[in-house]
Amino acid sequence: MTPWARCGLLLLGVSLAPLPLAAQATPERPAGVTDSAIAWGNALYHGSANCAACHGAQGGGTDEGPALTGGLWLHGPGTYEWLVEQIKTGIPAHRTMTGKPMPMRGWVPMNDQDVQAVAAYVWSITHPPRPAPPRTRRG
Repeated sequence: MTPWARCGLLLLGVSLAPLPLAAQATPERPAGVTDSAIAWGNALYHGSANCAACHGAQGGGTDEGPALTGGLWLHGPGTYEWLVEQIKTGIPAHRTMTGKPMPMRGWVPMNDQDVQAVAAYVWSITHPPRPAPPRTRRG
């Protein structure tokens, strides 16, 4: 085998080697958090569910409701499943920072699929994709 062929095989082996865990992409989305669910949830959040009126157009919060984008949740862990339950059941006024309730299923009551879509959208703005860290060379 020529030196050039050995070099090519070596480079091929390096390029096919798996990335270390630290360099891999952000964990996968929960099963209900699909692109179509996020898009529909975004439309509902800014539309008939009227979530943006209290939580802000970008989820950054207002005087009426807390931010959804800061990663700090007042009532639980912020998982997709938990978000679905919070949207379904709402939050009573005595448990909110503003003294105003978060209505069950939004300001215009949503069906289960719509609730799941809004939860998918909220999950997506609270878990933005992060680029993988740059690969480091081994010497």
